[in-house]
Amino acid sequence: MSLVIEARGLSFGYETERPVLRAITLEVRAGERVAIVGGNGAGKSTLLWCLLGLHRASGVIRLFGGAPAGARHRLGVVFQNPEDQLFMPTILEDVALPLYNRGLPREAAWARAREALAGVGLEAEADRPARRLSLGQRKRAAIAAALAMRPELLLMDEPTAELDGRSVRQLADLMETLQLTLVVTGHDVEFLRRAARRAVVLEAGAVIADGPAGELLCDAGLLERAGLR
Repeated sequence: MSLVIEARGLSFGYETERPVLRAITLEVRAGERVAIVGGNGAGKSTLLWCLLGLHRASGVIRLFGGAPAGARHRLGVVFQNPEDQLFMPTILEDVALPLYNRGLPREAAWARAREALAGVGLEAEADRPARRLSLGQRKRAAIAAALAMRPELLLMDEPTAELDGRSVRQLADLMETLQLTLVVTGHDVEFLRRAARRAVVLEAGAVIADGPAGELLCDAGLLERAGLR
């Protein structure tokens, strides 16, 4: 399988004397489903932003063999706060907007946006604004906006944050249907066991374990060390 993400010696800090990430090495191959897990402050979200090129980190970062900026048309990104992605008068327009910006004709963009919303169970809500939806629905709408771009790699930051149990189960069901390379951050162990096949565990900005999600996310000692219990 081809290499989708390659990071070597990746380090970053908002203050030079207090690194957030410390010499991380990470490889993700096409079709992998990887959970980046750790307690609050472990560096999970910062790692995603560095991979996207939104933070200037030291070390080597390659997406699809090149610089992150050159790969953005092949990515889908779902931020922790769906309001960062949903601001149009309707969620249908939210999902269609990136497609317009890519040059897709109006009718084709609307058709693909409706298809994406149907895929996350929101076809009946297409003409409603995000502010009228529940948090779980807004998160699914943000995922639809990412999936409408038909990405090869989907990056998701803390998708279950602030969701109730029912919404988490619905999201896990959706994650199991996706056929792409997935990297998802979080500390909801039950959700990540379903969403991912591999887990990379962070503690204080360093990788302390990397292996099968079903094994690592059932290791009580490791979870305790990582601040996940």
